[in-house]
Amino acid sequence: MKIQTTKIFSKIDNAIKKGYTIISEQGSSRSSKTYNTLIWLITYLLQHPGTRLSIVRKTLPALKATVFIDFKEILFKMGIFDDKCLNKTDFIYTFSNGSWVDFFSTDDEQKIRGRKRDILFCNEANELLFIEWQQLKMRTTRFAILDYNPSFSDDHWLCTLNKDSRTFHFVTTYKDNPFLEQTIIEEIESLQEKNKSLWQIYGLGLQAVVEGLIFKNIEIIDEFPSWAKKQSIGLDFGFTNDPTAGIKCGILDDSLFLDELFYRTQMLSSDIIRELRNHHLDVISDSADPRLIQEISNGGISIYPVEKFQGSIMAGITKMLEYKIKITKRSTNLIKEFRNYTFQQDKEGRWLNKPIDAYNHGIDASRYFVLGQLLGRIMITRQYSKEDLGL
Repeated sequence: MKIQTTKIFSKIDNAIKKGYTIISEQGSSRSSKTYNTLIWLITYLLQHPGTRLSIVRKTLPALKATVFIDFKEILFKMGIFDDKCLNKTDFIYTFSNGSWVDFFSTDDEQKIRGRKRDILFCNEANELLFIEWQQLKMRTTRFAILDYNPSFSDDHWLCTLNKDSRTFHFVTTYKDNPFLEQTIIEEIESLQEKNKSLWQIYGLGLQAVVEGLIFKNIEIIDEFPSWAKKQSIGLDFGFTNDPTAGIKCGILDDSLFLDELFYRTQMLSSDIIRELRNHHLDVISDSADPRLIQEISNGGISIYPVEKFQGSIMAGITKMLEYKIKITKRSTNLIKEFRNYTFQQDKEGRWLNKPIDAYNHGIDASRYFVLGQLLGRIMITRQYSKEDLGL
């Protein structure tokens, strides 16, 4: 199968041929930078037997949920993926020509200071500390590639790196990806009307610090405490473009604990039921889809839709702000939402007491938990009539 590439592929290729040892790919959301980097790297490994590549991100759950999925998809499209070549314990994929790819996170101190490699690829490099980058780069013999959304201030180490004569630094945006669906384009462009800093970063691919954050302090933790109280799953419905998000929630003293269980598009009721059955917890859900709620209930899940009322969004957020928000490190999508969920701005740049309708699927699921468990706004459990279900 022929794989289509964007101009990012050729930019990397030309930069390496010119002798640059660092490729710094700054880009907006959905610019195809990660996907095209992987295509180029796989091609390089196939053409250069015995090459050692390390692909690194801040946390292993984030790496598995993003880059590794793309890596496997590309190999499948090329018709060369072989499950026997994947060492699932060490997370290393070995090609038939002796080249191999080692996937690991900077959480693993031994890996950072471990063996040498020929090539380094740092995904979401803005999340890495300078000392982590330094340790990785000094053990890389040929060249390194970094990609990232530029959500950081001028004192970030990437700003210095991009001025180095050995670095080829370029910026791409969603407009450089000709294969992007129109609905995704519209979603990205809607940021222009919602928050100027988010549009700067995720629309234009330009450096900025996210302004107007609603939740300014979150703590990343290793695991959800089993002894947390009021444990339930908050559930927000999506399907085509928006994901269905299931978030395990619990309270302990002055802390709200959150753990991302699933966050996917195209989930049918059977898929949701299968996921929920794994956790044996009550579910507090969005009330927008009575038919889906009934189907989940028929599947043996105790599900309670929340009551939506005038001001319910801010009521839920205000209650959440009373707690310290603690999120498990595997909750990659939820963490990204909290780091980008802001208040809206009007055309003059004034802040409104209203959150943007973006980066909020997992947060909405968490908010339903708060509305239901902490504020008691749960709708009366009942069987829905045919009229309710649109029959």
